[in-house]
Amino acid sequence: MPEFVVIGTSISTAAIRDYLFAKKIDKGDSLVLSTSDYENIIEEIRHSDEPIDIPLNVLGVLLIKDTSGDVPPGKVQIVKNDQL
Repeated sequence: MPEFVVIGTSISTAAIRDYLFAKKIDKGDSLVLSTSDYENIIEEIRHSDEPIDIPLNVLGVLLIKDTSGDVPPGKVQIVKNDQL
């Protein structure tokens, strides 16, 4: 059963960055976000001066949109590189 983790009060690029530093998530790992949180991140990046990298990643950690509907809004699922 997948484990879902709360990374802050709301999912944002800054919250993801802080979480990656605090929990020492490795480059090459992935974070699966709910569809709504993923779309919010896309909008946040579109309205910033930062370019959008495709595939979407933060500090080498891939951000993936949950297409199954399993990840609840406000939480992420960590997928280690060796599980892909």
